[in-house]
Amino acid sequence: MNSTVLALTLATLALIGSTAGSLQWLKGRVKMGNPGVRVGPVPVVSDAGRLAATHSVLLPSDISGFQSRVETIGELELTFLPPDTTFGKRVYASSDGLPSATATVVLMGSDRTSIHRPEYCMTGAGWQIFKQTVQTISVPSDPSFHLDVQRFDMTQEFEVNDGQKRRVTGIFLFWFVADGMRTSSHSDRQWWGIREVLFQGRNPRWAYISFFSICEPGAEEATFQRLARLVGVAAPQIERDPTAATPQ
Repeated sequence: MNSTVLALTLATLALIGSTAGSLQWLKGRVKMGNPGVRVGPVPVVSDAGRLAATHSVLLPSDISGFQSRVETIGELELTFLPPDTTFGKRVYASSDGLPSATATVVLMGSDRTSIHRPEYCMTGAGWQIFKQTVQTISVPSDPSFHLDVQRFDMTQEFEVNDGQKRRVTGIFLFWFVADGMRTSSHSDRQWWGIREVLFQGRNPRWAYISFFSICEPGAEEATFQRLARLVGVAAPQIERDPTAATPQ
């Protein structure tokens, strides 16, 4: 081995050792943040009827104009996401007979892979996103609290009983919240998380909150307005601190 190769080898080993030491130091310094959503003793049951957890993210059961029920979580989702993930899921059926809305919350534990880009889930389920916007939803209980949510307008074709194809659209609203932070941007969530780890020694415990409803093509705006009314009432009851700041 010549002197150049030896020098490069030693430098590489030194860099690996320094990186490993830095990561170990960072791991010991970083503490898990508090959740930005309410968690309580409502069981999580899988779609196979298995008791998956004794606690879940709490979603409001009584909202005027809606009847609600706790919904099961798919075995695939329970298996795919880290075991320290906390779930919450509830279906809201409106009194006007229109399609129901499903509210879902995924709360990460120490493993940040619990939450990933919503686009992956929706396209993986067969939906095509044809419009993406940010919408501001008012909260009747607190006029000063305006909630920014990401809105996906989506479409998918299903086969119905007679073999005919039927195209439906869907409205999907979501945002992210942690202790003292809220954003509708996945990129902001990631950047804020990195900043908190590096400068505050805190790993934010993010929750991904979503509301979804299908509708007939052409009824997207009416469906959004109905979802917005539901979100405006539900959001302050889901979040642990509805007045959470959004750092810049």
